[in-house]
Amino acid sequence: MSLSCIGINHRTASVARREQVALGVDAQRRWLSAPGLRERRDQAGVTEVAVLSTCNRTELYAVHAERLPATALVELFASLARLSANELTPHLYELKDQDALRHLFAVAAGLDSMVLGEAEILGQVRTARETACGEGAAGPILDAAFRAAAQTGRRARHETGICRLPASVATEAVRLLGAVAGPLEHLALLIVGTGKMGRVVGETFRRQGGQRIAVISRTRGHAEALAAQWNAVALPWHDLSAAVRAADVILSSTGAPHVVLTRELVEQALGPRGDGRRRVIVDIAVPRDVEPSVGSVPGVALYDIDDLQARVGENLEIRSREVPAVERIVAEELARFDAWLRSWTLRPVLTRMHARGETIRQRELARVLRRLGPVSPETREQFESFSRALVNQLLDAPSRRLREPGDPANAETFGAITRELFGLDGQDGQDGSNAQDGPDEAGAEVA
Repeated sequence: MSLSCIGINHRTASVARREQVALGVDAQRRWLSAPGLRERRDQAGVTEVAVLSTCNRTELYAVHAERLPATALVELFASLARLSANELTPHLYELKDQDALRHLFAVAAGLDSMVLGEAEILGQVRTARETACGEGAAGPILDAAFRAAAQTGRRARHETGICRLPASVATEAVRLLGAVAGPLEHLALLIVGTGKMGRVVGETFRRQGGQRIAVISRTRGHAEALAAQWNAVALPWHDLSAAVRAADVILSSTGAPHVVLTRELVEQALGPRGDGRRRVIVDIAVPRDVEPSVGSVPGVALYDIDDLQARVGENLEIRSREVPAVERIVAEELARFDAWLRSWTLRPVLTRMHARGETIRQRELARVLRRLGPVSPETREQFESFSRALVNQLLDAPSRRLREPGDPANAETFGAITRELFGLDGQDGQDGSNAQDGPDEAGAEVA
C-alpha cells in the first residue's frame, strides 16, 4: 500500500491554469460519486481518493497498490479538469508516502499557502475529508491522514504565532482597497457573492473603518441575510450594473464557474471611456469572477488573487520566525501518524500471531495435563501461569520489533514475512482489528 499526492498549486501554475482544475464542494461530490470513477480507480489499483481544492491548489490524494502504471495518477487527476494530461503535466507535482503526508500536514499548518499561516486552509482540509468520506471515496487511511493533518494545523495555530498577525487573502484584499482607493471610511464597497471570503472581507472592511457596504447575490435571501449583519444594503442580481456604477471599490468572490463581471457589463455601467471616477475591483475567486479585459476599461484598476501575493509582505517576516516551531510540530505529528499507520497495517498480523501462540499453548498444556493425570487446582494454575508467561516472552520481542518506528511502506513486507514464518496464512478466526480506528482529532492515539 502507498499514499500519493498529485496536484498543482500557486507555485507551479498561474491562476488561469488553477481555475481550470478548481472544484467546489458540489463538484467534488459529483466527481467522487461518478459511476466511472470506481472503474477508473479499480483499473489503476487505487483504493481511496480525496480532493483538496482551494484558491491556491487542487490536489488529489490517493491510496493505491505499491506499483501503478506510470501515468495512472496523472490520468486520474486529469479527469478532474477541463484539460488533457499533456496540458497538465508541466504544472504537476507528485509526492509519495512520507513526502505526500509531510506535504499534507504542512498544508494544513499553513506552511504551503500563498499567505503564510492563512487560517482558511484548516477548514478546507476538514471539508475535503468530510466530502471524500461522505461519498465513500476515502477509506481508513485517508480519513486518518486528514484527521492527523487537521490536528497538526490546530497545534500550529495554538502553540505558535504563525497566525498571530492577520495576513489572509481577505485581509490583504481590504488592505489593497485602502492602499489604492484611499481611506476606507470614504469608500462605498460592493461585495459580489455571499460566501465565506466575502463575509470576511465585509467584516474586515467594517472593522477597519468602512461604513458603506452593499451586497449582491444571485440568491436575494442570502444577500439580505448577510447585509442585515452589517446594517448594509442588499441588492437584487438584476441591479448588478447599477451597483457597479455606485461603488468605489468592488470585491468579487462567488462560486460561479464562469465570469460574472464581463467587460460588456462594466462598460454598460461606466461607459466605454469610464465616468471620470476611479474604481478598484479585486477578484479573489477561483475560477475568476471578473473578465481580465475589465482591467482595460478607463478608470478601472483590476486585481486578481495572484496580484495579492505582492501585498502579503508586511506581517510575513514576523510569521516566518515561527516556521521552525511549526515544522517541529509537523515532524512530531508525522512520526505519530507513521506509528499509527504501521500499527494499523500490522495489527491483523500481530493479533493472529498471538492467537496462534495461545492456541499452541492451550493444546500443549492440555497434553501435559493429560499425561500427568489428576492434579490440584493450584498445580494447574501454576502450569497455566508458566505457559502463558513463556508464550508472552517468546512473542514479546518480535511484537515490539514490528511496532518500532520505521518506514511504513515496509509494513506490508514485514507482515508478509511474519505470516510466512509463523504460518499465519489461512489461519481461521477474527483478527479483531478495526479498520476505522485512527489518531483522533484531540490528539490521543488509538491503542
